[in-house]
Amino acid sequence: TLKVFDLPKDKSVERELALIKVSANEKTRTEITQIVDVFGAKVVDVSEGSLIVEISDESFRVDDIEEMLRKYGIKEMVRTGRIAILRGGSE
Repeated sequence: TLKVFDLPKDKSVERELALIKVSANEKTRTEITQIVDVFGAKVVDVSEGSLIVEISDESFRVDDIEEMLRKYGIKEMVRTGRIAILRGGSE
């Protein structure tokens, strides 16, 4: 059985996960890593021509890092959409 709930923002924790494959070379790798650090994201894969960045945060923060990484060239990206759970004591 599938159940769907409309959770109030003040009584829930909401996140979105994204994996972003960004073009990267020796020159841009450091800049991209600095952006990743500022957002509390992680580099989960490094190859000769790209980095894969993982971020789990509020949707607007995922939008923000996507926008900042766009100038380096986003090769591929997947996003979960928002997920949420009730805060403790909010049952």
